Amino acid sequence: MFTIHGHRGCRGYLPENTIPAFYKAIDMGCHFLEMDVVVTKDKEVLVSHEPWLNHEICLAPDGKALNPSNEKEYNLYQMTYAQIKQIDCGSIGHPRFPSQKPMRTYKPSLRDMIDAMEAYTTLNGLLPIAYNIEVKRHPKDDGLFHPNGLEFTTLIIDILKEKNVLHRSQFQSFDIECMQIARHLAPNLRLSFLVDNDKSIEENMTDLGFQPPVYGPYFKQIDAAMMDYANANNIQVIPWTVNEKADIDRLIQMGVNGLISDYPDRVAEIWQTYR
Repeated sequence: MFTIHGHRGCRGYLPENTIPAFYKAIDMGCHFLEMDVVVTKDKEVLVSHEPWLNHEICLAPDGKALNPSNEKEYNLYQMTYAQIKQIDCGSIGHPRFPSQKPMRTYKPSLRDMIDAMEAYTTLNGLLPIAYNIEVKRHPKDDGLFHPNGLEFTTLIIDILKEKNVLHRSQFQSFDIECMQIARHLAPNLRLSFLVDNDKSIEENMTDLGFQPPVYGPYFKQIDAAMMDYANANNIQVIPWTVNEKADIDRLIQMGVNGLISDYPDRVAEIWQTYR
């Protein structure tokens, strides 16, 4: 089955990693909601790409503008979820996504996000949505911007079990340690190894130490050799982040198993022509 993954919800249209963006991604026909997660001071798993307030999309707690030189001072790992919910991360829009509609909104917890999506699909008589959760961890930042790999991964998996969505979730990361820990803690959890390097798929699998169900390269790295290896080894290829229609069409023709996009409606539109 070919799957459409709404990148950070649908970043092309609404503020990234927010509940409104995830609602809209569902309406656009996504099978998976793709999101990034970090951790708060009170150990809530938070839907956010950075573990700080990104100056491009957030205002400071006092409502003032941020800049690259001071944004990391607003460390989400040192703030509670209650504090973070009061911070505006949507009304200034995104400078690289001119079609994005600005709105005052906040970074939700993974728990709150799942609750909202489960209620939304039930209320609207839709099929259950799946969750593609990317762990944003850099080992050098353990204890500074996030917990260590074991605690980070455990917090996420515990929520997926608590909400009874583990069977509808994909755990993805560039971090090899978190991938290995997730495989140990939840053997049935669907895993995707994200990569952004010049190594072959075989070399990356050797580095990882096992073959996960899904391989997630940057879309420009995909070639026939990668697809041949993946097909021979029953590995799905779901690249990131594909926004232009020509690239979407080309990759579908190459046989990828899904696409992650800021514009999931574009993927849905082109995929319909192949059905």
